[in-house]
Amino acid sequence: MKRLCLAAALLTVAFSMGVQAQILDARAEVPFDFWLGQKLMPAGGYSIYHMGGGVVLLRDENGNRAGVMLLADRVSRPEPHQDAKWEFTRYGDVYFLSKIWTANQRDGYGIPKSAREKELASRSVPPKTTDIALSTK
Repeated sequence: MKRLCLAAALLTVAFSMGVQAQILDARAEVPFDFWLGQKLMPAGGYSIYHMGGGVVLLRDENGNRAGVMLLADRVSRPEPHQDAKWEFTRYGDVYFLSKIWTANQRDGYGIPKSAREKELASRSVPPKTTDIALSTK
């Protein structure tokens, strides 16, 4: 419950920051449908914006669908990598966005597991990781 209240407060702050505060981090072309929280996102192009405070906005590049805003956790890797990428966890043919990595940075964003992903993880074969390269501006 605390996490839900915190997420609602952060989203309220993020919405009040206005469009000027959005920083375009990168673009991704995802060739498969994937889950983001409780929402199934169709294959296609997406823009990723960092809104500050761990709030990340994913927006469809075609303008067909509303953007999805999420509260992500900070994650780190041992060394910076040159490539920016989205990391997906795959259970069979079901994909979940799990991490967003920025080029030349050790830190990235981890997407908390949804109830659906936890359920699949508990009764499925070991997950596999799939990466999608990001392009900057």
